[in-house]
Amino acid sequence: MTSMAKGTQGPLVVIPARYASTRFPGKPLADLCGRPMIQHVWERAVAAKRPGRVVVATDDLRIAECVRAFGGECVLTAASHRNGTERVAEVAAASPSHLVVNLQGDLPLFHPPTLDRLIDVAQTAVAARGIDGVTARAKIDLRDEIFSPSCVKVVVDHEDRALYFSRATIPHLDPAVPTPPETIFYKHFGIYIYQRDFLLRLAQMPEGRLEAAERLEQLRVLEAGGRILAVTLWPEETPCFFEVNHPEDLRRAEVYLSRAARGETP
Repeated sequence: MTSMAKGTQGPLVVIPARYASTRFPGKPLADLCGRPMIQHVWERAVAAKRPGRVVVATDDLRIAECVRAFGGECVLTAASHRNGTERVAEVAAASPSHLVVNLQGDLPLFHPPTLDRLIDVAQTAVAARGIDGVTARAKIDLRDEIFSPSCVKVVVDHEDRALYFSRATIPHLDPAVPTPPETIFYKHFGIYIYQRDFLLRLAQMPEGRLEAAERLEQLRVLEAGGRILAVTLWPEETPCFFEVNHPEDLRRAEVYLSRAARGETP
C-alpha cells in the first residue's frame, strides 16, 4: 500500500480538543516537557505517513490560538456538540476523504507508525470486510485495571469485531475469586477510524441508551448496528498508547518522554 503525500485526499485525522474536561480542566494546554500536550499529539500525527491532513477541532479560542501558534491547523467547531464524534464529523463533512480518524487529544506518546498501521488495517477492512470503523485494544496485565471504571474494557467475537465496551469488568469476574488463567481482558484506546459517510450518519443519531448509561460514545455505533474492528496493539506499541486522563497521568508521561529522550527504555 503506497503512502499518501501530505495535502492529498488521504485519510483525514481530526483531533477533538475541549477545554472544559471534568477530570482535568484545560488538559489540551497542559505543559508536557515544555510543550502543550495537544502539540505532542499533533506532531506525532503529522509525522505519520498515511494521513493526508491533520486538524485539531475545538470550540475554545485558547486551544485554537495555541495550535496556530505552534504551526498546526485548527478548525473552530460549534459549541453545541455533545461529544468528540460530533466535533470530528463537523470537520469531516467539509472533507472529501473516504476515511476519517478520530484521534483523541490525550494520547501524547503514540508512535506514528502505529497510526499508519491502524489506517492500513482500516483501509483493508472497510473495503473487504464491510467494517464501519476500526479502533485499538490491548491485553490488560494489571489486575487493578480490570476492576477500574477509568479503564474501558472491550470484548470481541472470533473475527475481532467489538461486541461491547464497558467501564465494568467484562467478561464478569468476581474480585474475590482468583482470575482463571485462560481469561484475557482487553482495554480499549481512544482512536477511531470511520468510513466518512458512516461517521456523518452516526453524528446525526440520537444518544443511545447504552451510550448514556456507560458514558461511552462508541456504544452508539454498536446500538446502531455498526461494526467496529478492534485491532490488538503489538506489545511494543501498547505502552505508547498511554492516555492522560488525570493530572497525575501527566507526570507519568513526563517520565516516559524524559527516558526516551535519553535513549533509555521507557
